[in-house]
Amino acid sequence: MDKREIDGKTALSIARQIPNLSPAWVIIEGGEPLLRGELFEILEIINKGEIETYLITNGMLLNKEAVKRLSELSVKVMVSVDGADKESYEAVRRGASFERLKEAIYLLEEYNILDACNITIGRHNAWQIKKIFEFAKGLNINKIIFLGLKPCRDYGRYVLSGAEYKEVISSVIECQRIHKIDIFFDEPFFKPFLKEKGIDYSPNAKNGIIVPEVSRCIFGDYIFIETNGDIKPCTFSPMAVGNLEKGNLEKLWEDMKKSEIIRKIKDFSQRTGRCKDCKYLYDCGGCRSRTFALTGNWLSEDPSCPLI
Repeated sequence: MDKREIDGKTALSIARQIPNLSPAWVIIEGGEPLLRGELFEILEIINKGEIETYLITNGMLLNKEAVKRLSELSVKVMVSVDGADKESYEAVRRGASFERLKEAIYLLEEYNILDACNITIGRHNAWQIKKIFEFAKGLNINKIIFLGLKPCRDYGRYVLSGAEYKEVISSVIECQRIHKIDIFFDEPFFKPFLKEKGIDYSPNAKNGIIVPEVSRCIFGDYIFIETNGDIKPCTFSPMAVGNLEKGNLEKLWEDMKKSEIIRKIKDFSQRTGRCKDCKYLYDCGGCRSRTFALTGNWLSEDPSCPLI
């Protein structure tokens, strides 16, 4: 285990605090969450709180016993794919097996707990949209979630520009029409893009385009807990508001809501550049973590917006 990670005792203590906040949902992700020995104990604690729970996994450690336990705990599973064929998948996910991935998907479908396949889109795989849909259709996958690449190593090299996003989202929409698979594009400008194009969407689509009621940037509206116990206002934010080894989850959540810098970032009227004058400002707000990573300014316009 990474020595910077919280230990099992602390992880279980954090899990026991989660139901006190009455979250609408909990997403457990990694790294790879199935590497944590106490994962199922954590899931049992959250399950007792009757909280909708999702698990994001690469699928390599899934077997019948694990999937059965996940099913019994009513966990919905998302599988990270990121490549539509053996060569591209194994190039991105080094050490993983494309065949093992497909076996894991079939197993999750057998127990009816596969929520979606997640595809992180960047310049490394943006050309694969058509192949991704064909892959999903071949495995009877009912939903694809496209995730815009967020801050990482060599970010500027792989993140899509606004023009590239425009092309990719248009391709996703066209392929959805052909293959009739539910799709969601997890970017705050997705809903404005659809509005601008006059494209129908629904919060609960069946073989259609899904846009949840709240699809804008939700920086600071939720808690992300890092593996070392840091509390962040966004999964990809370099900013932490505290650490759970030194504080209580509920208090840290209250501290985050009171933070002046986070309040300012959440105030869409503080946006600068073309975001400020955009008619879709309050539908979108631009991705704050990406904007900060690319510009060094939390309030600037989103450099990857396809509507600019």
